[in-house]
Order: sequence, then structure tokens, then C-alpha cells
Amino acid sequence: MSFDLNQLIKGKVWKFGDSIETDAINPYYRYPTMEELKQHTMEAYRPEFPKEVKPGDIVVAGRNFGCGSSRPGLVLREVGVAAVVVESVARLFLRNNISRAIPIFMAPGITQIVNDGEVLEVDYPAGIVRNSRTGASVTMRKFPPMIEQIFKAGGLPEFARARYEAELAKQAGSAR
Repeated sequence: MSFDLNQLIKGKVWKFGDSIETDAINPYYRYPTMEELKQHTMEAYRPEFPKEVKPGDIVVAGRNFGCGSSRPGLVLREVGVAAVVVESVARLFLRNNISRAIPIFMAPGITQIVNDGEVLEVDYPAGIVRNSRTGASVTMRKFPPMIEQIFKAGGLPEFARARYEAELAKQAGSAR
């Protein structure tokens, strides 16, 4: 599934604190199927989250989001989260999510401008995250061009496959 970085993302905020662990985001060690995971994601921090999250909602969190073991946030996409906007993110969690084209954005100061339940706008092309109610905004970090291409392709496997196929086509064309 590709993700269009040029689309405006607008959704209701679920706000979390610092150091949200991957064991709570994706507790697969206890729930081995995606359907089971969806019923338990983030419940360690917000018991109502798996029951009340709606497609298009946005997760906002503080520093060190996704710390802990090597697990992606795929379940967040599966429950309908449109984006994750954080003060900072654990490096491995960020890399795992980029490889699966799951939008996670770093926007220092985000936790100061938005409260739980408010509506947030993520405008990647402009590099801005804005609280719809107050108009307060912070800048977000943009991805390098290659990371943007990975998102456009739908993830790292799709990106690599497309590059490989393009190279094969180029070689076939030059062999003629």
C-alpha cells in the first residue's frame, strides 16, 4: 500500500506521553494474529484505544516513541491510524516503519500545541503540523528524497522490486 506524502492528513488526536514501547504498540508475543493485535494495541497506555480508534485518527506522542524491541507499527495502520506525529522516535522503530511505508513524522514541540481529541492537520509538503482549533503549528522534519520514494512505492520491498525491474529493463534495452 503506497502512501502519498503530498496529501493533507487531518484527524482526531490520540495523545500519548514519552517512551511508548513497541511491546504495547504491537504486543504480538501475546496475540499472534493481526485481528487479535488490533483488539489490544496501545491498551497498556490507553485501554479504550483499540475499541475507540477510528480510521483517519492521528497518534501524537512525546520523546522516544517506539522504544524497545524491533517491531514495526503495522498494527497502527491496520486499526486505521492515518499518521503518527512525535517529538522524537526510536531509530529502529522509525526505520522499520519507513520500510513498510507507515507514516511517522517528527515534529519537535507537537505535544505542546495539541490536546487529546483535538483535530490535527499534517501538511508534509509545507513541513507544518497544525492544530485545527487553535491554529498553533510546529515544523516537521522532512524525509530525504530516497525515503520519500520508498513511501511512494509502498515500502522498501516494493521500492527495491521496482528498482530491480527498471535495471533489468535497462539492461535488456542496451543488449539489443
